[in-house]
Amino acid sequence: MGMLTSFTAKKLEKQLTYERNVLRDLSYRELCRRVHTYWQRYMIISHVIENICIDAAVEAYLLGAHYSRFAYYGEKIETVKSRCIDEYEQLIHELHEYMKQWRDGIYDVCARYIDVWWEEGMEKGLRRQKLRLK
Repeated sequence: MGMLTSFTAKKLEKQLTYERNVLRDLSYRELCRRVHTYWQRYMIISHVIENICIDAAVEAYLLGAHYSRFAYYGEKIETVKSRCIDEYEQLIHELHEYMKQWRDGIYDVCARYIDVWWEEGMEKGLRRQKLRLK
């Protein structure tokens, strides 16, 4: 007899494999450099802030890459973003909650930061789709 596996376990395994492959295009040094260049205008960067921003950037990048398949099949970027609006706004809200401890009135900056990384993930995901690097 064959071994039984659940669909959820197989789906999770497939998702983790895809995320590992997508993250190969992203270097830690580049992330750190971009965090410093983006946030140094608004506040002094500590290791805690750097880690929070890197984590948010990776999550936004993966979200954009995951939803890039809809853009590959012809949907407009705005429509794709509306598909993942709940997760997208959750990322913005979480980043804002962390960052407002150090500076108030920074919601728009957090939203732009998440948007930049979401769009980069979308571009890399589209490139992977076009090159068939699933």
